[in-house]
Amino acid sequence: MGEISKQIQSYWNRRSQDFSAVRRKELASRDADAWQSYIMRYLPQGRSLRILDIGTGPGFLAILMARLGHDVTAIDSSTGMIQEACRNAEEYHVSVDFQTGDAQALPFAPASFDVVLSRNLTWNLPDAVKAYRDWYRVLRDGGLLLNFDSDYGPVRFTSAASEEKNIHHDVDSDLIRECESLKDALAISRECRPAWDMYRLQDIGFTDCQCAEDIRPIVHISSSMQYDSAPLFCLSAHKSSLAWTAH
Repeated sequence: MGEISKQIQSYWNRRSQDFSAVRRKELASRDADAWQSYIMRYLPQGRSLRILDIGTGPGFLAILMARLGHDVTAIDSSTGMIQEACRNAEEYHVSVDFQTGDAQALPFAPASFDVVLSRNLTWNLPDAVKAYRDWYRVLRDGGLLLNFDSDYGPVRFTSAASEEKNIHHDVDSDLIRECESLKDALAISRECRPAWDMYRLQDIGFTDCQCAEDIRPIVHISSSMQYDSAPLFCLSAHKSSLAWTAH
């Protein structure tokens, strides 16, 4: 593991409990059902799917997919996050196979999953291209990738956190500065996203690549929740031209 990866892992270990509290609040809000309904638009209906949630954090997406009856595996490099995810899944009485591991070098055999999900992870990866290649590897032929993320490169976290309605307003200022420093050290922060991601996915071999530029009006509907102000995009792509038709 490279030095920057170790620093990122350490950072999110220290943030894991507070971050988990936010996701538990989100799971209890209307936004959980909104996220679940939005993802279901892309999934084939009527059968259980093998789903991998990469960068699961406290387990938000993994828990939603397990509630739908899917066979869910979830991975995160932060041991603290995985501990929180296990506790949250137990609270919601769902079964998820949580594992600690590297999103850029997954510990799974080729063609292991029908669906790969990720939320707010790729902006935080030292080598997002390597990650995308490995996500392609573990998908079955016709499998679906859904990546939810924001173009955080130009965002100044320290300035945004000063806004009272920003989710990071009450986070310790030293942690915010550390996060911004880590972000600025990553190559992906200098790319124009999500256009860069679309190009990379197509270059790797993904087909039917599509991008919803900002899904916040669809999944951020609860007045009880606070988020950051960056647009939240959704990238969808398939491993081959054998794309599903969602119903």
